Amino acid sequence: MRIFAITIKPSSPFGTPLKGDTIFGQFCWQAAENQALLAGGLNGWISCYPERPFAVFSSAWPKINTANKTLFAIRRPELPLSLFGDPEKDIDCEALLKGRKEKKARKWLLIDEDLQIRLAWEYMVNDQAVYAQILATLPEAEQKRLRLTPAHHQRPISSAEQQHNSISRLTMTTGKGDFAPYTSNNIHFMPGMELVIFAGLDEEACGVEALQKAFEHMGQWGFGRDASTGLGRFAVQGIEELHLPATEKADACLVLGPCVPEPQKYTSMYFNPFTRFGRHGAQMLHTNKPFKNPVVMADEGAVFVPHVGRFPDKPFIGRAVQNISKAQPEAVCQGYSLYLPMQMPDLDTGGTHAS
Repeated sequence: MRIFAITIKPSSPFGTPLKGDTIFGQFCWQAAENQALLAGGLNGWISCYPERPFAVFSSAWPKINTANKTLFAIRRPELPLSLFGDPEKDIDCEALLKGRKEKKARKWLLIDEDLQIRLAWEYMVNDQAVYAQILATLPEAEQKRLRLTPAHHQRPISSAEQQHNSISRLTMTTGKGDFAPYTSNNIHFMPGMELVIFAGLDEEACGVEALQKAFEHMGQWGFGRDASTGLGRFAVQGIEELHLPATEKADACLVLGPCVPEPQKYTSMYFNPFTRFGRHGAQMLHTNKPFKNPVVMADEGAVFVPHVGRFPDKPFIGRAVQNISKAQPEAVCQGYSLYLPMQMPDLDTGGTHAS
């Protein structure tokens, strides 16, 4: 399996978060509509997906193009803050309690193109720090405009409610039931911001050209909810191959997208649960069973510690989730996730080693 970094640039708000399992689902719809994207067509590869995944996608992460290097802002590992030690070396209890909120706000972990995980507070930053770094890469005129944004709104990714109204043609007003006004949350990205999606591809199933074509179509037609109203638009900026770091010294896996871990393979797991309430798209919406069974997953940033001597020999962990649809029995959910190898903090650095 080869690993690629897909750089995209949003051009509209999104109605659906760019999570790995949802990206996989939209990629499969592209392959269903264009059988040339996958060698042999989609059905054959879906049937063997539990044993041989042909594609595994990460969630989308902010990309920062500095003058000297490229940085990616991924989710900080979901480890107890105590494992990271104290950035200020405080010994006063009151000072530690006051600093706890500031530490929790550092939800991003900055990594270089070498994809090495460095668990130090200097690489863990909050929304405002990521916003400032992306801002510094934009044209001067854009920087001046964005500096006028209130401090509490200076975030690379934010959400906002959008009002919706349906008008009854009989009364020419809104009303109750189907015509009741409602709101939905849309996801907004700061202007000029780029995102990166890491993709693992089986060379026998899909090449780089087909991958780019699928994402270009996805960006043109819109990703996720309310794409028909203009949401979910983006442009593909480029695709490049990456090489994952060596795993000789690693003893844990940091996942880059939601996943369903394999049983009996890990001694410790640190994660926030995430429940996917899936729904069919396109013509499948018109069946009597458009909704899929919910799937409980470990969200991005989860850390899994394998048994000693059993570190994964593939660039992904997890498993495919089957039996999620009563309308389409062959449907699967991407329970796989790409991961980055890392070392758990130890006692010498102020934390504790998983056991």
